[in-house]
Amino acid sequence: MDAINDDKIYNLYRSVSFGDGTYYGNKAGGLCQLNVPSLPSVAYAVDALVALNKPQMFGSSACGICLRVNGTGQGLGLDPIQGSFTVYVKDLCPECKAGDVDFAKKADGRWDISIQAIQCPVSGHIEYTLQGSNDYYIKLQVRNDRVPTTTLFMYQHKKKIYVPLMRTRDGFWEFPKKDKRIEKPIRKPIKLRLHAPDRRYTLYDEITPSSMDFKGIIRGKGVQYPVNPNLPSA
Repeated sequence: MDAINDDKIYNLYRSVSFGDGTYYGNKAGGLCQLNVPSLPSVAYAVDALVALNKPQMFGSSACGICLRVNGTGQGLGLDPIQGSFTVYVKDLCPECKAGDVDFAKKADGRWDISIQAIQCPVSGHIEYTLQGSNDYYIKLQVRNDRVPTTTLFMYQHKKKIYVPLMRTRDGFWEFPKKDKRIEKPIRKPIKLRLHAPDRRYTLYDEITPSSMDFKGIIRGKGVQYPVNPNLPSA
């Protein structure tokens, strides 16, 4: 597993960062592409959608993470951020510094905040979508997970091994390039092994899309990361 990446995401749950809260309007889409074909259900169980600063996004590894944002109401502008909010990361704020979040709503100002990752208030199971995939290539998104999946493996039926997939810049996973262990064409069911950033839980799931160019939500066997009592929750 990518232990370095796991540690970076895990540290977001174990520490509080201080920065600025700003607004960038009601914009659809975003780096994480979590609105393809629709936002996960957890995105409707939070107070707001946000773009996370680049230093703490770690490429796209923090896509789909939930944060607790505490605002003091101190700052400049017309719409203070005051109180405690549960927010869901769907985008990147490239110009923001560590500790900053940019709210996806129309408002005004720059306000003092603190942020800390928390376990998302999910309902239901982990889901998946495909993008640009075919029988010889897979680009897979993991959605609606309680904590971000930081390492994903795909089972190779003939060799009977799990091969790690690579994180893309836009919140998906794909085959590592030039890995000779990859079987082609892709065999179904597609068996997956998922790891949480705290390395406490490993999940096994499998999906059988009707076709590799399927554009909708794909449901697996019905797995979800359990609540970790050692990490903050919504």
